[in-house]
Amino acid sequence: MTINIENYRKMLEQPWGKIQYEITFEQLSHIKNKKILDFGSGFGLVSEFLADDNDVIAIEPNEEMLFANQNHSYKKILGSVEQLETFDDEFFDIVLCHNVLEYVIVEERPFYLEQFKRILKTDGKLSIIKHNQVGKLIQSVVFSNNIEMALGLLNNESFESVSFSKGNLYSIEDLVDMTQMTLEKYQGIRTFYSLQPNEFKSKENWLQEMKKIELAVSELHPYKDISFLQHLWLVKK
Repeated sequence: MTINIENYRKMLEQPWGKIQYEITFEQLSHIKNKKILDFGSGFGLVSEFLADDNDVIAIEPNEEMLFANQNHSYKKILGSVEQLETFDDEFFDIVLCHNVLEYVIVEERPFYLEQFKRILKTDGKLSIIKHNQVGKLIQSVVFSNNIEMALGLLNNESFESVSFSKGNLYSIEDLVDMTQMTLEKYQGIRTFYSLQPNEFKSKENWLQEMKKIELAVSELHPYKDISFLQHLWLVKK
């Protein structure tokens, strides 16, 4: 996967970059006293957040991102799927894989998921944050005014990322089928804020107010079905 680290870093410094993590943190805030793997941890924002109350290991293939901070509250491992094979069966309570599988070669996804399932304890949970075709299509029309992009998403489910390489979408049904795990629930992320002009997002209190409405609808139909991202929780039985 090709990464434009500088673009990604700059995006995270903006209100519209911060809010995605603020929502994610809220959706993970109930997790305490667990052994967690954060696979594809990026700059380690989620790992750092969870490490206050949990034992966290982060795996990231990009060395610059993995060691971008000097935080030592969680263990950092440079690598990718090959590192999963070093863990014993049923080693983790929770495995996180956020905004990663889109950029994995489609034919290789089942192997990644097989390894996640193997290293999860019985009744352990897999937290997946994925791009949602419907939400991405709506944003490409409303926010970006890019009809060509929208038609591409409609026809072949692939997309171009500003910070990452070309990605390919997958559905909730695809994920359940590949993992043969139980879907406990799913939540929406970025239902509304991707549709607003960026000029609104620099106004005072925008972040706090938008976070309120995003969280208010994140568990509700039809809002979570049209969100840009979806946060899935799957359980190993």
